[in-house]
Amino acid sequence: MHEDPPRDSAERNVRLFFGILLGLFVAGVIGFKTYPSWTTWAILCVVCPVVCGWLAVQYGDGFWFKMLRLMRWW
Repeated sequence: MHEDPPRDSAERNVRLFFGILLGLFVAGVIGFKTYPSWTTWAILCVVCPVVCGWLAVQYGDGFWFKMLRLMRWW
């Protein structure tokens, strides 16, 4: 089994930042396609960036490869 090399804080911060940006984009796509209420919109804008940021930090490049595969519709 191949393990990722240890991450320094700069790499972790970059992954977290871009994961949060991706989460905001995903929240926007979901929000504009479904037209949710304001409370649901607020929950989307909090939950999606937190989840995407955590996944980006935790799984690194594997997360981004899977997200690119899922976003081929774009």
